[in-house]
Amino acid sequence: MENHAKNTTSTRIKSKIKVCFKFIAKPTRPPWEGDLKPETDHNIRNVLLVGTALIATVTFQAGISPPGGVWQSDDKLGHKAGRAIYSDQRIPFQIFLLCNTIALTSSSFLLLCLTFRYPYFLEVFIATISMMGTYGSAIYCVTPYESVSFRLIFLAAPVPMVIRVLIWVFSAVFYYLVPNEWLKKIGCGRKEPISVR
Repeated sequence: MENHAKNTTSTRIKSKIKVCFKFIAKPTRPPWEGDLKPETDHNIRNVLLVGTALIATVTFQAGISPPGGVWQSDDKLGHKAGRAIYSDQRIPFQIFLLCNTIALTSSSFLLLCLTFRYPYFLEVFIATISMMGTYGSAIYCVTPYESVSFRLIFLAAPVPMVIRVLIWVFSAVFYYLVPNEWLKKIGCGRKEPISVR
C-alpha cells in the first residue's frame, strides 16, 4: 500500500514538472493558447494586462517619489532639495532601486508581449520606451550621485528580458535538437510534417 502511495506521489510530481517545463519553455506562445476556449483565452490575457499595468504604475510611482519623500530645502548637513530622504541609507536604498527597476522593466516587457500583434502596438511600444526614459530621468534627479551606482541599475534593468530571451533560445534549441520520442513523453512533441504523395 505504501509503495502505491509513493508511486502515485512521484507520478504526480513528475507530471507537475512536465507541465511546468511545458509552460515555461514554450518559446513563442502563452501556455494556455490553444488549450482553452477563445473567450477564456481573452479573459486570462485581460487579467494579465490589468495586473501588468498595475505593477508598472506602482513601481513607476515609487521610483519618481521614493519612500520618505524628498528634501524640501538645502541644509547644513549636505542635503539638497529634491534628493530622496531614503538615500541616506545607502544599501537599503540601492536594494529598493534595483528591485523597483527590475519590477518596472519586467512588467513593461510583459505589457509589450501581451499587446504584440494587436492594433496600436507601435503606440504602446513608444509609450513604454518613453515611460522607461522618464523613470530613468526621475531616478537620476532624486538620487544623490554618491549614494548609488547607476551602472548597477542599468545592468539590472534588462534582467527580466534577458532571462526570458534565454528561456526562449534554450527551449527552441531543446525542442529542435531533442529526439521527438523524448518530447512526446513530456507532452511537447513536434508535429510531424505532412508527406505529399
